[in-house]
Amino acid sequence: MAHYRAIAAAGAAIAGLLKERYPRSEFGSSLTVETVQPASVEKGLANDGIAVCLWRVTINGQRRARGPRQDAFGNRFKPSLPLDLSFLIIPYSSNPERQARLLGWVMRALEDAGPLTAAQLNFYLSESDIFAPDEDVDLVCDPLALADHLALWDRLKQLPPAANYLMRMLLIDSLETFDEGPPVSTREFQLGVIS
Repeated sequence: MAHYRAIAAAGAAIAGLLKERYPRSEFGSSLTVETVQPASVEKGLANDGIAVCLWRVTINGQRRARGPRQDAFGNRFKPSLPLDLSFLIIPYSSNPERQARLLGWVMRALEDAGPLTAAQLNFYLSESDIFAPDEDVDLVCDPLALADHLALWDRLKQLPPAANYLMRMLLIDSLETFDEGPPVSTREFQLGVIS
C-alpha cells in the first residue's frame, strides 16, 4: 500500500505520462512538461510547455469509518488516510492558438489514460514500491467552483487557461501497528453483586 511518498509519485506520474504521450509531430521535441509549485505559476515556463501544479490536498469527502489495515503476515496497522489531490494542468505558449491546442490535447490525453495503475504511479520516481500492485487511483477533470476559480485568480494574477484534475482516494498508509491483546472469548457478568 502507498506511503507518504505517494503524493510526490502522483505528480510525477501525471507529468511523466504527458511527456511520453505528447505528439512530437505537432508540438515538436522541445516541449517541456514539469511539476511546479504554485509560486512558479506566475513566472511561467521558459519555453512552450505544460506545468503540473499540485495546489490543494484534502481528506476525501466520502470518508467512511475505515477499519485497520492488515498485511499478508497478519499485522494490523492504523487505518489509511484517504486523500484527494487537486492538480492544475497549465499549458504555456507565447502563441495563443498553440496554447489552446496544448490544453485540448492534455485534456484528451488524461481522459484517455483512465485510472492510473500502480505500475504507472511507481514508474517515475526512483523508488518502485510506493504503491502495491493492486492499487490504482482515479484522475478526473474537476471543474472548479466559481469561488475557487476567483480565489485562484486573486492569488495567481497571470494564470493562463488551465484544467483542474482531481486524483481521488489516494490512500496514505500508516506504519504504526495496533498493539492489542488476544480476542475476547468469554465474558463474566456479575449482576447484582456489590463490590
